[in-house]
Amino acid sequence: MINENLIKEYWYDMIKIRSITGEEAKLAEYVADKLKGFGLEPKMSYYEGDEEKQSPSVYAVLDSGKPGPKLMLIGHIDTVKVANGWNTDPFTPTEDGDRTYGLGAMDMKGGLAAILATTKYYSENKDKFTGELVLAFVSDEENLSKGTYQLVNEGLSADMAIMAECRFDNMAIGFRGRYSIEVTVSGKAAHASHYPNVGENALISGSKLAIAIEELPTIIHPTLGGGTWVVRSIEGGVKNALIVPEKCELFIDRYTVPGETYEVCEKQILEAAEKLGLAGKVDVRLKPRKSAYMEPFALEESHVLVQTVKETFKEVTGNEIRIEFDKSVCDSNILANSLDIPTVTFGPSGGNMHGANEYGHIHQVLAATEIYIKTVSKLSK
Repeated sequence: MINENLIKEYWYDMIKIRSITGEEAKLAEYVADKLKGFGLEPKMSYYEGDEEKQSPSVYAVLDSGKPGPKLMLIGHIDTVKVANGWNTDPFTPTEDGDRTYGLGAMDMKGGLAAILATTKYYSENKDKFTGELVLAFVSDEENLSKGTYQLVNEGLSADMAIMAECRFDNMAIGFRGRYSIEVTVSGKAAHASHYPNVGENALISGSKLAIAIEELPTIIHPTLGGGTWVVRSIEGGVKNALIVPEKCELFIDRYTVPGETYEVCEKQILEAAEKLGLAGKVDVRLKPRKSAYMEPFALEESHVLVQTVKETFKEVTGNEIRIEFDKSVCDSNILANSLDIPTVTFGPSGGNMHGANEYGHIHQVLAATEIYIKTVSKLSK
């Protein structure tokens, strides 16, 4: 069913191609060429702001010619920058037993290789599936997911999706959401020598508010757990002038679970400010961004996609796969919320993600390919 040498060829070819976020064009061309070789008609997608066309996503559809479900296989083609401390060339796949070292070997060119191999298999065996396979290779995931959001704008759709991200011994069927919140606390400027009799120190007020924010309650979801508040930055004051700080800026990460909207979060912060005697002195706003913020979602474990991947994983590996609900966010949030596509996140993994000496496991790339192929077949029946 699978050609091990061909899968490794795809994987190693892609590791050799530099595709750091914003520089994905060469890898996109490689993927498009492979899809053309399978008889597909890939389309390049460019997000707003990519005037140099260096960060495209690639999209294609493999139609069986028979009625059936529309299943998406999706993964990102970009990697983070090269970290310090590599023992090998990050763009030269280096085998060491079951491990292959290279930038993106784990995150997530092994998953991309599995998608390509699955696509090739069904392009040659259209009689073995029904419906359509939607193939999406997206850019900018390590930044703001502009590639996926652009495909959403262009009409990306499917009945179900597998995000081939690097988590092999577990399958994520839910993710928390995330907001970036900016808070400005106002005080009253005065000459520093007259303080505290004159002036109001916004840094002190802001610090008190920061502590109160991190203690704010959150909803507890039955599978995703609770939301969290993280004050990531506090700034204000002038070092080279004798002035009592009149402004303090807080930057907050708010991880959410279903039921926690931005409006709820803003209300909580303003109520905390009021309790501290800061009513009318605090401005709260969602940090502006062109793309929508990622909202939380949780797929039911009984969903046919979840059960099919779970069953197939055991069939291929002999082991049970853990069902997990992730504390962070990824492009799966976009599919589940912006497009209402039931999505699971599962693919070959490894170690040292986003660091030096990143590696992927050869056996996982091969097994993931077989799992994808069999899952497509089962969902076609």
